[in-house]
Amino acid sequence: MDNALMLGLQTQRVLQRRMDIAANNLANVATTGFKADGIWLEEADNTDAHAEDAPTNIRFVRDMGVVRNMQQGPIALTGNPLDVAIEGEGFFMVQGPNGQTHYTRDGAFQLAGDGRLVTSDGFAVLSGGGAPIVLDPQGETPSIGRDGVIRVAGVEAGRIGMASFAAPGALSKVGDNLWDAQGQQPGEFEGVVIQGSLEGSNVRPVVELTRLIEISRAYQSAAKIVSNTDELRQRAIQQLGR
Repeated sequence: MDNALMLGLQTQRVLQRRMDIAANNLANVATTGFKADGIWLEEADNTDAHAEDAPTNIRFVRDMGVVRNMQQGPIALTGNPLDVAIEGEGFFMVQGPNGQTHYTRDGAFQLAGDGRLVTSDGFAVLSGGGAPIVLDPQGETPSIGRDGVIRVAGVEAGRIGMASFAAPGALSKVGDNLWDAQGQQPGEFEGVVIQGSLEGSNVRPVVELTRLIEISRAYQSAAKIVSNTDELRQRAIQQLGR
């Protein structure tokens, strides 16, 4: 009974974690530049679990963390000159809420009242040197080249800071569609910039919805195992008490 109870509870815990991740993916189907998450599970080699009766082959898994799907999302034309998408590897550099440099794939930029180029959440877009990019709000429509250079009336007005990483999947999500480098040193930008476009989320909604249904059914089965085991334990106690 103890084996079935422990395995059922462990299964519920892992399934709950998988369900949370799948639900978060579905919630971000329409989030610009969003990268889908998955869970990394590993079989626990050394545990104190043992059994003298069946089942004797007890296996537990450990939640090793979240893995990122860094595949390119679909790029859609918007016609907005301040919308930019990255084709290939790389991130835009932005100034995070604490003033430190963060990174994003969300290129839905706009001009603030003071002329700063900002993200949709109001974070300043940085140049390669780490300074906020400032444009004339009353000036002509800027053109943005494939290398991130911003030109107004043919004159260079700035360059969007961009960087690539040796292990982009090791970056950490910090909220607001921003990423932290986690100690990695940014390298030379390896992608190209496409003006008037945005990269969509790489979440596959049909896959995630199917996964949620499978997880829900598995969770119900695990819950039934726990419930039946607990009921069997109570009946055994009652019988022994008599």
